[in-house]
Amino acid sequence: MKRFLKIVSLLLVFSLVLAMPAAAAEAGARASYYFAAYSCYLWKTSSTQFQVWFDVTGTHIMDELGTSVIKVQRSSDNGSTWSTVKTYNMSDYSSMICENTSRHIDCVTYSGASAGYKYRAYVEFYAEDGEGSATYIDYTSSITMP
Repeated sequence: MKRFLKIVSLLLVFSLVLAMPAAAAEAGARASYYFAAYSCYLWKTSSTQFQVWFDVTGTHIMDELGTSVIKVQRSSDNGSTWSTVKTYNMSDYSSMICENTSRHIDCVTYSGASAGYKYRAYVEFYAEDGEGSATYIDYTSSITMP
């Protein structure tokens, strides 16, 4: 069942990526020498679980490209204040970074979400080549768990 949900989720994500070139172009306003485009969003997979998806495109083939940190944040006051409930680091989750590529799409899964709370993710996009490295910070839109 988990495999089926993951396959369905991946198919939906890829269809959304292909269906939204205008959004990618808008997000792709070149942030630096390193980033051509970047986006992140949350995808509910159950009443207690969601995925943090990210898509990052470099301006050229990078030694490393992806996200260095993802922090899942929760709000109990409808988004006025946020607290971090889980942190994913590239050193602990190897799928967050890809080597020798110009584009990387992947996700991390957060389990244990509580009904009635709003959630969002803080995402640090990361790119590195022989000249140096750069990060760009973005936040997903929030979702409310049922």
